[in-house]
Amino acid sequence: MGLLDLLFRRPRSRAPTGITAVAQDPATQPGNAGKTANITETGGGDEGGHNECSISTSALSRVFRGVVVATRTAEEVAAPIHEWISSFESKGTSEDEATATSLQLEEWCKAATSSLLHEDSKQLVRVAIGVAFLREKARKSQNATPADLAMVWDLVRGAITHPMTTGPCFSASRSSQGFLAVPLCSLLKDGNIDELYRFHIWLPDGQRGNLDFAVHSHQAFAQSWILAGVGKDYQYTFEPVTSMEDATHAVYALSWADNKNTSTTYKTHQTSSTVVNTRKLGRTTRTSGPTVHTRDMSYYIPSAVFHSTEVAPDTLHATLFVFDSHRGFVKDAPVLGPKDSESSTQLRDPAGVTPAAVANMVETMRQWEVLMEQGQQHSERAEWKRALEAFNKALDLCESVPDFPNATRYKQQVLDQLEIVRSKL
Repeated sequence: MGLLDLLFRRPRSRAPTGITAVAQDPATQPGNAGKTANITETGGGDEGGHNECSISTSALSRVFRGVVVATRTAEEVAAPIHEWISSFESKGTSEDEATATSLQLEEWCKAATSSLLHEDSKQLVRVAIGVAFLREKARKSQNATPADLAMVWDLVRGAITHPMTTGPCFSASRSSQGFLAVPLCSLLKDGNIDELYRFHIWLPDGQRGNLDFAVHSHQAFAQSWILAGVGKDYQYTFEPVTSMEDATHAVYALSWADNKNTSTTYKTHQTSSTVVNTRKLGRTTRTSGPTVHTRDMSYYIPSAVFHSTEVAPDTLHATLFVFDSHRGFVKDAPVLGPKDSESSTQLRDPAGVTPAAVANMVETMRQWEVLMEQGQQHSERAEWKRALEAFNKALDLCESVPDFPNATRYKQQVLDQLEIVRSKL
């Protein structure tokens, strides 16, 4: 088996399915203690192939509008693509299907490759196709298989790393929770998030946000698909109290700023966000966690549920993420913070880190994880020579790939496994 086969062969996922945790009800506000709701986690399943899921013309058109906003694509670039997508409304996919308006992911990609002339246009549509595929699967309550997620990631990564020449630009910003966020599709309605798809990356740079404000909630229903690394999620309830002595936290109101103004109206491209103490006090209680999230798993968090995410500061973790108000939305979804502070502002500046750079890091980590899992599986079966081969290739990635994220840490993890394997030979 060649190196490329090893790098891209899908290992069997050992992620558990059906994990359920208890957390605050989506409708519960800081005055209604005691209500709970299920937060369900789904695994990627077994090796599994690509599950067919058609994408309608209207769905792709809607998602592409969000891609245009996320990438600041000029109208003269976007208009011909909108026209191309709309053309499928009137013509069928074959002579016998004159009213067909849906295609499979691969069919949309093939049509874009053959019909769109400029590579920028092809890449923008591919992002829309990938996002629309995840959107349709989620709306139909279908789990994305590892093969599904790999296809979507290939489309997204290809666009992010493509050097656009006609103006579209993916951008990264630093979240208050410490990760970098790259908008992929942004659709707003009445100043609120309608649908927002992003690429999230926690780098092994020690930056994990202000832990005083780690416990937070979201206005819109949220779902995450794990690309690489390990994350841990915790859920909480919040019971209002009247005295400082009984309080663990205070409720903070969130606002966003761009180059125009600061307000509670959500902004796709932000310069900062600020939370301000409302003086509403309460006591938090952790109700579940840690729930561990690993590659190919997916989990969701209903709107207004208080939770926090933990990623080891020396490791990389990456996800595809969506806020979807169509599956739940609550206007009042606060952040919890210190009871005696006034406010806190998070600048969105990514400090020179580019979306293309982090996308390449994530792809390298995905390849590394495949090799490490293959080595571990061979070790469990006492196939020591094959385990040695897999671990050596993982080691080679650490040593040969420029800008391998925290190569020292991951190299040591490989060396520890190699020591065990060599002792068995």
